[in-house]
Amino acid sequence: MEYVIIGGSVAAASGLAAIRRNKPQAEIRVIADEPVPFYYRPLIPFLLDGSRTAKEILFAEHPPTAWGAELLHDQCVGIEPEKHTVRLRSGKELGYGKLLLAAGGAPVLLLNNLAGADSEGVFTLRSLEDAVKIRNYLPNCTTATVIGGGLVGIKAAEALLRAGLAVTVIEQQAHILPLRADAFAADAVAARLRQKGMTILTNESPLEIMAQAGRVSSVRLASGGTAAADMVVLAVGVRPNTDFLRGAGLEIERGVVVDRQMRTSVPDIYAAGDLIQFVDQADGSKTVSGLWSNAVHSGRVAGCCMSGGQAALPPLLSVMNSTEIAGFPLLSAGLINDPEKRYTAFTETCGDNYRKLLFDQDRLIGMIFLGKAERAGVYANLIRNRMLLGGKRDAFVRDVMREIMQ
Repeated sequence: MEYVIIGGSVAAASGLAAIRRNKPQAEIRVIADEPVPFYYRPLIPFLLDGSRTAKEILFAEHPPTAWGAELLHDQCVGIEPEKHTVRLRSGKELGYGKLLLAAGGAPVLLLNNLAGADSEGVFTLRSLEDAVKIRNYLPNCTTATVIGGGLVGIKAAEALLRAGLAVTVIEQQAHILPLRADAFAADAVAARLRQKGMTILTNESPLEIMAQAGRVSSVRLASGGTAAADMVVLAVGVRPNTDFLRGAGLEIERGVVVDRQMRTSVPDIYAAGDLIQFVDQADGSKTVSGLWSNAVHSGRVAGCCMSGGQAALPPLLSVMNSTEIAGFPLLSAGLINDPEKRYTAFTETCGDNYRKLLFDQDRLIGMIFLGKAERAGVYANLIRNRMLLGGKRDAFVRDVMREIMQ
């Protein structure tokens, strides 16, 4: 049996390890389009200001070497399930017995065909190569504008600020971190970032990236003003990387549809990581996610099942983040915003600390911890496992909120 894995992601690495454990002698090929070893993608913003080096964010062990797989630095451009082959950009065709799709996500490059997005000095930040390009361009810059105030955008903006640039963040929603925080938590974080010198514009959109002699000079705003920019970083989101799957017959909705064994709708093809669709345990919705932990879990299950083992995807959340922004810990899990007021919210503040718990009757479905984060992992597991509190909700809430008073 020949195994082929498409992608250089952590889902691919987890899948590779699981296959090798089950099939010590199997032939395994990994197709990765980045010409660098596997690395920790969440750490790439720290390359921008030199907080980390490229070497420091590499996996301690290179998975293809550690698990005895052949690595091809190439790109899959098509799959022919009837022939059990994949086509590569180099022109090669590879046969497979079982195939794992773990090609991750792709950055959203343009905002409604944003004019000027092809100018010199416009970057995305999805790969190590992107980060190195930005780092190398910094000597040409004194100002930067980051389009997108999500987690990647804010992390990039912080790094550029540390590198000595004057930084503006443009977010079209009413507050930054719209998928990771509610308005109160986001405003508290934004206040700290502004104290450090960052300009944050919310309810704002770019109309055009202005350029002089082909090089970025500013960003024209919907409000009528401009934002100074020797550099622009597009951080408007990531979508599942499924373009290469066109014509392969796979069921694709928001992402590649899989069952709990990570099987796709096409025999002998499995999928894992950022390109799959799964059920969010917080509210039962079908969703996709770029979470590192979800990619690890799904890759491991896929690799196990496609090599003869038995496993099932554990309950997952699309929001499960623990980070630090402006020196402030922020943890969020599950459903964190409820604009239609369908659920019951409890909030508490104490100094710089803020906590929010969101309940569907006596089941915890979402949480935000800003500042103190003791026992947060325990509470997140209640959300993930859809635990009922059996009438003890109010006592639970009092105990959780009391912790930030101590």
